[in-house]
Amino acid sequence: MFLFQIVYGQLYRGAELRTLNSYLYGKFETRCKSARGDGLVSSFFTYNDDHPTTPWNEIDIEILGRYDQVIDLNTITWGTSSHIRQNVVSFDPHADFHTYGFEWTPDYVAWFIDGEEVYRQTGGHIDELYYPQKIMMNLWNPIYDDWVGTWDERILPRFAYYDYVRFASYTPGEGETGTDLNFTFEWQDDFNALDTTLWEKSHNHTWGGNMSLLIEDNIVFQDGQMILCLTNSSETGFVDNTNPSALWCRQSNDVLQIRFSEELDQLSSEDVSNYSLTGTSFINAILQDDQRTVDLLMDSDIVNNTSLGVFNIQDDNDPPNTLPWQVVWLYASEPLGDTIRINNGGIAHSEYLADQVWGPDKEYGHEGGNYQILDETVDIDNTDDDEIYRSTLNRLAAYRIRVEDGIYSLHLRLSENYYDPDERSFDIIIEDSLWVNNLDVCTTAGFQTAYDLVFEPIIVTDGILDLHFSAELYGIGYGAAGPFVNGIELIKQESLGISQIQPNAFHIDPPYPNPFNSTITIPVQIYETGSISVVINNIVGEEIIQWKIDEVEQGYHEISWNGTDKDGLLASSGIYLIRADSNHHQEFSKISLIK
Repeated sequence: MFLFQIVYGQLYRGAELRTLNSYLYGKFETRCKSARGDGLVSSFFTYNDDHPTTPWNEIDIEILGRYDQVIDLNTITWGTSSHIRQNVVSFDPHADFHTYGFEWTPDYVAWFIDGEEVYRQTGGHIDELYYPQKIMMNLWNPIYDDWVGTWDERILPRFAYYDYVRFASYTPGEGETGTDLNFTFEWQDDFNALDTTLWEKSHNHTWGGNMSLLIEDNIVFQDGQMILCLTNSSETGFVDNTNPSALWCRQSNDVLQIRFSEELDQLSSEDVSNYSLTGTSFINAILQDDQRTVDLLMDSDIVNNTSLGVFNIQDDNDPPNTLPWQVVWLYASEPLGDTIRINNGGIAHSEYLADQVWGPDKEYGHEGGNYQILDETVDIDNTDDDEIYRSTLNRLAAYRIRVEDGIYSLHLRLSENYYDPDERSFDIIIEDSLWVNNLDVCTTAGFQTAYDLVFEPIIVTDGILDLHFSAELYGIGYGAAGPFVNGIELIKQESLGISQIQPNAFHIDPPYPNPFNSTITIPVQIYETGSISVVINNIVGEEIIQWKIDEVEQGYHEISWNGTDKDGLLASSGIYLIRADSNHHQEFSKISLIK
């Protein structure tokens, strides 16, 4: 993370807190809530600041504001060699506080989230981590949009909140905490104020690839928290005087989704009179859990205008800042059809679409990653379609495809073109479920050999197929490394839902917690009084339990399910589909039961 100190006219101001002392091995932990937004990083890490006098040593927990389900875990060793895993979690790290930490010993580095070990690295590169390191936290905006997403300064200011930092020394066989009780508690700082015997604020500090200058005024201690601030150069510190902005708006059937620059006040954002689209009436507005995305329900899916007017929207600041008015262009859906083929590492080929970066104006694309392409003379075994398998999308964190709600067959085309067995492997998570653990394509299929994986049934209920990839063995460098895919084929097997002839009678909000292991709550917004039935089916369509509610009143309602079937027996772990029906409306939602 650090190459050198230089001040060269950065437009933005970030923040960094670091310990005065360095530590060799130990258990490091913090409780924090990260900053949301594309193009930025909130971190907790250790770093050998004697570099470059001695080799680079670093252990990272980096939370990218672009993702709502991914935590970067990394070690950087001699020669600036990364060993990164983009770990998928079941919660939004920007929505609430969570505990993050790692154990560093001569034999391993293990990462923990909310007290549970989620990933461990061993091997030769761990042997290189033997230089003392300082504990650090920072908030900054890198230039690397393939890593952190596209920067948009309208999201400023952004804040990351830290509740405490705790350190335990490595005392094998003599400790009282951590794995095998091999660590001894040394200290904890609850951040009631700056402890100048423990910490120092970085000031006028930056490095190559950082768009911000780290300054001491952007570290604030308030209400028992240490707050890191990312601001412009003129309004620094823990203050927000900026009006919210509408970043983009996208139509999907009878819903307009608007993304705002920051967290909003619920009352103003859910007032339909604050939105205007010529020829269209809005039935309802729903502020999503991220507090910056609003779904507008329209009276029709036919839109004859290309821009939306937004008025009088307030943020959640005290006192609030108000967006007086703004016009935002609409992105319209362009359905890809029932069969979708994508050449993930290259250009359009035969029936395959060219790959692209995901965004609000795209029907499909990747988040994170880069392309590597073999010479056309290289022959890929086990296929006649070498063009697809020669080009590779590497280091991807996620891939998304907009589709109609339905049941799909997903085919991933893979060829390990760069590594021998036991050098690169990764997990594949589809629609929040782990489908493949620790896949080593070379070990499974051989070097430069086509290998296809088929996943079915894949159930999509929110209009987007989400794939996540997490490295187990990363490989080397920033080119051909990390999780990869060569091609995708997606085939619709069955549609879910019916056409909307009349305005929606209800809407299912996201069930929570999801996944769950005891009881799940199904929130239902009722827009017109009437009857509704809610059914939970297993993945093969068998009915587990059903509720029928007559003459339910308008407003917010909740249904709780304790994981038992209609006979009172406990359901098994797995994926379940919620289907809610009224006379002229039907919705689906997917949940996971974990025991």
